[in-house]
Amino acid sequence: MDPILVSFHAPIHDLDQVAKHVAKDGVPEKLETWQAETGAKELVYVATCQRVLWILWDGDPEKLGLGPDPVTYKGDAAWRHLLALAAGLESANVGDREITGQLTDGLSTAQACGVAGAEAAACLDEIIREALRLRTQVGLADGQASVATVALRHIEQAMNPGDRIALVGVGPMSRYLAQRLPERGFQVALANRTVQKAKDLALEIDPENPVNVVSLASLQKDPVGFDAIVTATAAADPIFTLEAWGALEGKRPMIRMIDLALPADSEPALEQLPWVHRVDLHVFLSETASAKRQRAEAAQDAAPHLLQAVARVRRRAAARNRKRRLNEAQETLNAAWEALEKESLGGALGELSEEQAEAIRQLMRRGRTLAHRALIQGQPPEGALEEVAKILQLGAS
Repeated sequence: MDPILVSFHAPIHDLDQVAKHVAKDGVPEKLETWQAETGAKELVYVATCQRVLWILWDGDPEKLGLGPDPVTYKGDAAWRHLLALAAGLESANVGDREITGQLTDGLSTAQACGVAGAEAAACLDEIIREALRLRTQVGLADGQASVATVALRHIEQAMNPGDRIALVGVGPMSRYLAQRLPERGFQVALANRTVQKAKDLALEIDPENPVNVVSLASLQKDPVGFDAIVTATAAADPIFTLEAWGALEGKRPMIRMIDLALPADSEPALEQLPWVHRVDLHVFLSETASAKRQRAEAAQDAAPHLLQAVARVRRRAAARNRKRRLNEAQETLNAAWEALEKESLGGALGELSEEQAEAIRQLMRRGRTLAHRALIQGQPPEGALEEVAKILQLGAS
């Protein structure tokens, strides 16, 4: 069974357009609604820092109600896009390794609310395994590129060791930066809407010397004492606003707002304040000539390997589909034979002697065996059914 992909992603779409389709609240309910509306047998939804992606198995993707703008992939194109995506070839920073975890998280969420099952799990497992092989073949196996690493380079180049940085959120990007920034001499503090989650992350990263935890509410009111804020939360609306910071009085030291969230955690209007230097995903995902060239070269190198990988995953998907259809056919055939036996021995042939009834049972068992054998061999079982029907007619007469 081939997956169908529906996607909004940079650079084809503007990040603001991608952000409109990021589901952060009520995801289980949305998944159930999407499945019901599209008629998909299984469905997975994935949101990253530069894309939103729906993966459907059967169903009508137009019923998602996304309008004419998304890109839809079917057949070979769907398999190629999934493989290239998982290998990091579709990322703004070629070699991004976070996407496999994001695919796995999307699958787990879909499984938890019952909209994804065995085929989605098998398909994505195949995709991730083939993507790892592809990374090795193309020389991306050791690639470290991701939005978090690009943000780390930005901080190293723009700031000085010893500067104080508040990390807002407890997701993968905050976790990565909380591990790497202290190694480079920066002072780090964690903040989160749920304080205990920030404390748990601090202990998890370094139980011996956990980083400080500060109040998110205090940062929202006044970021005094920090040289930068790096924010990457799952909030649906901005948590840092011009209304709050614009009311602050007195001369303020310069602060760098690094917004890695989609939708953004900080209002673009904060750039009006002379003491705020704001950068967001638009900066980190901008299409530079270097990035375009690197992607083009990687895609060229990967092309023959992608074709081979697509052939493998499609072949395995077809085998799973044949096995599933065979199992369904066998269940249907069993039910039909059981109904036939019940009707025959309890109905038209109900007056037979026990010896005659046992003979008919044996004939029917043989007929069932022949029918299943024909089904497994890919042949129609009508011949076996006709043979038994004749025998039953003779017995009835």
